[in-house]
Amino acid sequence: TPRAPPFPFPPQKPLFKPFDTSDMWITIITLCTIILAAPAGVGGGGVLVPMYLAIGQFSPHYGIPLSKATIFGGSVSNNFFNVQRRHPVANRPLIDYNTCMMLEPVLLLGTILGVFFNAVSPGWLITSLLVLSLLFTTYRTTLKAKETYAKEEASAKEEEQQHLLPAGNKMPAALHSSFTPQNLHPEIQVIVENESKVNFKAIGVLCVAWVTIAFFSILKGGEGGGGIVACGTWLYWVLVVAPLPIVMALVYVAGNQLSDEYEVKVRHEFEFCDGDLHWNRKNVRLYPLYCISAGFAAGALGIAAGTILGPVLLELGMLPLVGTSSSGFMVIFTASSTTFQFLVMGQLQVDYAAFFCLIGVVGGAIGNTAVNSLVKKYKKTWFVVAILSAVLAASTVLMGVAGGERAKIAYLHGKNMGVRPLCPAVVAPVPHKSPLISQADVHAAAMHAIHSKALQHTAGGVHK
Repeated sequence: TPRAPPFPFPPQKPLFKPFDTSDMWITIITLCTIILAAPAGVGGGGVLVPMYLAIGQFSPHYGIPLSKATIFGGSVSNNFFNVQRRHPVANRPLIDYNTCMMLEPVLLLGTILGVFFNAVSPGWLITSLLVLSLLFTTYRTTLKAKETYAKEEASAKEEEQQHLLPAGNKMPAALHSSFTPQNLHPEIQVIVENESKVNFKAIGVLCVAWVTIAFFSILKGGEGGGGIVACGTWLYWVLVVAPLPIVMALVYVAGNQLSDEYEVKVRHEFEFCDGDLHWNRKNVRLYPLYCISAGFAAGALGIAAGTILGPVLLELGMLPLVGTSSSGFMVIFTASSTTFQFLVMGQLQVDYAAFFCLIGVVGGAIGNTAVNSLVKKYKKTWFVVAILSAVLAASTVLMGVAGGERAKIAYLHGKNMGVRPLCPAVVAPVPHKSPLISQADVHAAAMHAIHSKALQHTAGGVHK
């Protein structure tokens, strides 16, 4: 009979006791992954998760939370650079804060569902869903990379033709109207001047949504309880759904204000940039719904929300640099929220999480600096989308191979391949009770004692 291979889910050792060969390899691979993934706004969870499982020997329920901590580190340094950069066409920040304000709170709600799904689901199901989602996003992103390449090549040829014209026949490059707000209608002027600065109102909405979800996560406690109420009770589920009306109210109010500004722009014939999202009454309700699935994937499958959200923003027509920067900005909130929830649920090994968060910070800084230098030098952005597509493709293959292997090993060892209990059953200790003794039992015990004593006396006499 073939013997099953050793089961690779041992309790994880402390990080530096000792820092062995597998730790060295996952450190190197993590650094390289974040260098490529963070500038593309995807985080890199699709590569990190199978690598932590296959090389680091983490179980899926601990490898996925570790990937979120690493992604958070990369997003911190990535956004440190992006918040200082400007839009390639308009006079505004590179990050589209209005889009982040509308999409990220709903994304955070999706992570709540995802974290619960991860806690109760078998590893094979998590892997299967992850591979399917990555296959689709890889396909769509590859098409977008080809489309962006074709557009930029056509634009480069047109620019080259302009250089060949005599000086008097060259068409001067037109500046967007946001660079000259004094020429706009007073109502538009106020909106444009506000958009030219960092939108702290949008950041405030995101912070309120984050704190709301974190607060109720602490109250409900971790996996199996540990909060102010018992796991599985109706009060427990009240705390689970409590963030929903608060966060949706924030999005509803913010959406109304954003659509009001959009209608003002349309009324005064404002010139929208190529890649601007049109926040009309329909879109402020529709677009946030797209993000529930991205948030769910972030929490359940361990990938950065940007892995799905980045391609979605490109599909909606955003410019590649704006889309990847905006999805990268949302990743910092999503990754920190899911990392915190995993910590509360007891699924995060703190020493590894802190170390790889730091590795993520270093990798994000290196990658962002390198990509920005290439964009400035070659004046092309298609390779940013190509990097995104390559990371997604690698993630698909690695997750499929590693997940299939671990599912096979788990099956050979007879592990539970079904749903795990969210609230483990607690066996109450049975109180010890003295048995009831009847009068007959007392009499029988007394006679037994007298008889035993007599036997001992007789034996003693014979011995003597």
